[in-house]
Amino acid sequence: MALDAQINFRTSSEVKKQIEEMAFNRNIKPSQLINEIVMDFLSRRDKASYDSEKINLETVYQMVTNQGKRIEMLEKKSVA
Repeated sequence: MALDAQINFRTSSEVKKQIEEMAFNRNIKPSQLINEIVMDFLSRRDKASYDSEKINLETVYQMVTNQGKRIEMLEKKSVA
């Protein structure tokens, strides 16, 4: 899939720092990490058939947090 479109959004400096650290630890760009997070969210939404559920920011935040925790666990396992 060609990455031919751009989305801009504002976030807190704390969230930006966490995304940059997670991306650095995975040797990828922050934009690549964010794209992975978005793609994961979209694929989960499609699979679960959320037709009647509106996207809510708390749900998105929780998914990003969970993804970060999974990445940290995988990094710890790969170091051990």
